[in-house]
Amino acid sequence: MADLPKDPGFQVPEHYFDALPTRIMERTAYAQGRTVSPASWFWQFKTAVAGASLGVVFALSFLITHYFSPDTSVDTVMAQVSQKEIYHYLLNNEDLVTADLAEVPAVKPHQTLEFLDVRATDVNEEQTKELLEEEYEYR
Repeated sequence: MADLPKDPGFQVPEHYFDALPTRIMERTAYAQGRTVSPASWFWQFKTAVAGASLGVVFALSFLITHYFSPDTSVDTVMAQVSQKEIYHYLLNNEDLVTADLAEVPAVKPHQTLEFLDVRATDVNEEQTKELLEEEYEYR
C-alpha cells in the first residue's frame, strides 16, 4: 500500500460543492415549466372518454340483461314440457333413480309410481341387464 501513489487521479474545481446546490436549484425549481400542447390534452381527453364509454356500455348491458330479460323460472320451463315427453324421457333413460322421479311435478308424495305404466317384464329386463353388467365388471 505504501508503494501506491497518493494522488487520487482527479481534482475538484475550487468552490464546486459550495455552488452545487444553487446550480441544481436553478435547473430544477426555478426552471420554467413546460408548456403543454393542446394535442396532449386531446389525447388525454380521448382516453378518458373511451374509458367512460366502455363503462357506460358495460353498465347498460348488465342492466338490460338483468332487469329486462324474460322470467324463465324452473316452473315455467317445466310447464312447457308435455307429459308425453316426460314419459318418453323416463322410459329411455336407463340411469334413472327414484330421486329423479321425486323432482317430476306430476308425482305427488302420496301417489305411487303407477302412472309410469311399468310392467313386470320391463322390470325383469332391467334387473337382468344390471346383473349382466355387474358380472361383466367383475371379470
